[in-house]
Amino acid sequence: MSKIKQQENIFVKSEDLKAWAIELSEACGSLIINKKPNTSKIDTLIEKFVDDYNYNMIVMVEEANKLAEEE
Repeated sequence: MSKIKQQENIFVKSEDLKAWAIELSEACGSLIINKKPNTSKIDTLIEKFVDDYNYNMIVMVEEANKLAEEE
């Protein structure tokens, strides 16, 4: 498993999300310094975002359902 995927959820702390965004920006390359995109790293970072986002959404929906049942 990739090192990126083993990191904690990027939505836990704002610093983690910002670090993820910087990594994505760097992986996208640069026209200024003629650096090509690293598509495999971009794919891994996007997968990490989607996995962490989906996990958070599942937790949020479960909590909302619990609250609705209590009412």
